[in-house]
Amino acid sequence: MNQSDVNKILADTENGYDKMSVKFSETRKYFWRGLEFIGSYVKDGDNVFDFGCGNGRLLELFPNKKIEYCGVDTSGKLIEIAKQKYDKNSISFQKISSSGSLPFPNDYFNVVYSIAVFHHFPGKKYRETMAKELYRIMKSEEFVIITVWNLWQKKYFRNIIKNWADKLLGRSKLDWNDCCITFKDNEGKIFKRYHHAFSKKELCDLFFKAGFKMEKCENIDNKNLVYIGKK
Repeated sequence: MNQSDVNKILADTENGYDKMSVKFSETRKYFWRGLEFIGSYVKDGDNVFDFGCGNGRLLELFPNKKIEYCGVDTSGKLIEIAKQKYDKNSISFQKISSSGSLPFPNDYFNVVYSIAVFHHFPGKKYRETMAKELYRIMKSEEFVIITVWNLWQKKYFRNIIKNWADKLLGRSKLDWNDCCITFKDNEGKIFKRYHHAFSKKELCDLFFKAGFKMEKCENIDNKNLVYIGKK
């Protein structure tokens, strides 16, 4: 995938989340069942980073922990919702760009989360860049927790097959295991969002190449792939 196509997809993803921000937040009031265990990697005093924070719902996993939390997202509309929902001195939210770099110093955060984000990143090179950025801003001997949708299931597989067919016919600029999935915006209008279908091996290889040591990589309820690594 060439850089201009990558840039367009990133811009479309940002715009898409802005367009569906209210609807998205209403369906993300609570954290997904089956993934609550990822909250156990945070302890009192930690500086926690939430990469692609959406409406900030990750905070629901730490109701009684004394932490510093920073959530970032490319969707300004979702950041506005998060700020209204969680107002506390130890909590901050920030809109960021899709430039390929994060506005934080090296070795800054204890625990880094990225929930349902990396499957929206187009192109292997961009995914590798962002994985390395997460490695850079983390302290040594700390954990990164990544989840992506498992798109290798019946409800999504037809989207992947369509892209395969379009590529064979020369009609798709996407990579092989990419696809577009339809969603509705705040007004109920249908639009498409880009997704990359990760395998467990590809997810593990991505973060291994960034420098992480794998602690575990699991398929949870056939809905989400969860990678936990250590710097």
